[in-house]
Amino acid sequence: MNLRQLEILRAVIRTRSTIAAAQDLGMSQPAVSNAIKNTEASLGFLLFERVNKRLIPTQEAQILLSEAEPLFLMQEKVNQTAVHLKNGRKGRMRIVATSELSESLLPQVVAHFLQDHAGVEVSLETQRLDNLLEYVETGIADIGFAMEPHPRRTLEYLPLAMLDMVCACHTHSPLNALDFVTPTDLVGYPLINARTSSRISNLVEEAFRRSDAPYTPSIDVRFMNVAGHFVEEGLGVTIMDELTASSRRYSDLKSIRLQPRLQVTMSAIVSSQRLQQSLTKGIIKHAREEVKRRLGASDRPAP
Repeated sequence: MNLRQLEILRAVIRTRSTIAAAQDLGMSQPAVSNAIKNTEASLGFLLFERVNKRLIPTQEAQILLSEAEPLFLMQEKVNQTAVHLKNGRKGRMRIVATSELSESLLPQVVAHFLQDHAGVEVSLETQRLDNLLEYVETGIADIGFAMEPHPRRTLEYLPLAMLDMVCACHTHSPLNALDFVTPTDLVGYPLINARTSSRISNLVEEAFRRSDAPYTPSIDVRFMNVAGHFVEEGLGVTIMDELTASSRRYSDLKSIRLQPRLQVTMSAIVSSQRLQQSLTKGIIKHAREEVKRRLGASDRPAP
């Protein structure tokens, strides 16, 4: 017996009528009757006794239905899973991000994402940029988040925001009295350099060079969010993006506009070889909304 024959048997046993069973199954009454007759012929025994125009299931039919019940439960579970997948309430989302965005952006994005996609499994890997690109390229991760990533032919970059670079200093720094900071204003202050593997470090150095200001960091760290924690310890000032500077992880850090204006692009990174799934589109949507909420993106040029 196949699953469809079992479904018909189950419906007729439940309703005791081929007419009612046909209505439940969306079939015609003759089709149900013929299915029962064909099943009985192939099995070699009766499934129902006809008593006063009603169908009484035989003991054999009841045994078959009892054995088949786990199949129906499994079918219902599969159907339920399909509905959850369609509605984005089942599946997994594998994210990879740089250290800055793992700390300043992804906690809030994932929180809002899971409110809309309860039941989805989420994993977050924090990696340096080169590893991040490889994770997305090879399919280890579904999506990556980074700033100023190097282009790769197999990857697609979806701009989420243009971020201003700012000067991050301690809340007690004399720089707080300024409306904006230029590279020349930082002469004499210990500089903390975030040696990212993206193009940001080169952009910062070029900005100092154009202002004829020396760029001679006294402390070198790997990530901009780490540089922010060094600033809070009073070890100097750093240049970082405004999103990282707005992280809730800082309590004694003040960000000041940098002049001339220097901007970097934050992007979601996906494989150009694979279709974007609904969950991927959902996490991108929440990332855009979180950036807009945090930075007041209404007055920003659309990325």
